[in-house]
Amino acid sequence: MTLVAGPGPGVREVVVTELEMTAPGLLRPGRAPAVEATLVRAGRPAPELSRFFYRAVGGDWYWLDRLDWTYDQWRAWVGSPGHELWSCWVDGVPAGYAELDRQPGGDVELAYFGLLPGFAGLGLGGWLLTRAVERAWQVEGTRRVWVHTCDLDSPTALANYRARGFVPCGTTVEHRDVSAPSPGPWRGSR
Repeated sequence: MTLVAGPGPGVREVVVTELEMTAPGLLRPGRAPAVEATLVRAGRPAPELSRFFYRAVGGDWYWLDRLDWTYDQWRAWVGSPGHELWSCWVDGVPAGYAELDRQPGGDVELAYFGLLPGFAGLGLGGWLLTRAVERAWQVEGTRRVWVHTCDLDSPTALANYRARGFVPCGTTVEHRDVSAPSPGPWRGSR
């Protein structure tokens, strides 16, 4: 999916919503998941893990902007100061993840977040989002936690962000070339 200048064949108008939380007390925790889940922080930069989650979670939602990234680009992303990757595991297998990106001025972006196919409906989304936001507020100097989503994302994404206490702070309309089908979590080059 490529950002393009305007309407045309294969181009879809996409509404992007930015949401923010400006105080830790605004977080409304999600319920406990229906399964036992473990949260694990990547203790060192792991480009392969970040790439795996990006493809496995985003494959069904047109997360295409990083599909052609090189290993060096992935390594730079996960090695940047303030980057954290948290993974959720159920029964010894990966179920979802959250990537935090500390930014200047006290912002922490929830840069990537989601569940792998097959783990929806277990209460993991609200629980994992709660844990990620709690961690973002633990980062020294955090003044705002923010995230963006669009109408190509999971239909539950926006509702989950709002249920946890995020409030919309901006919307934009982009034109995206979606003529190529989403690669799905298991398609595309390795």
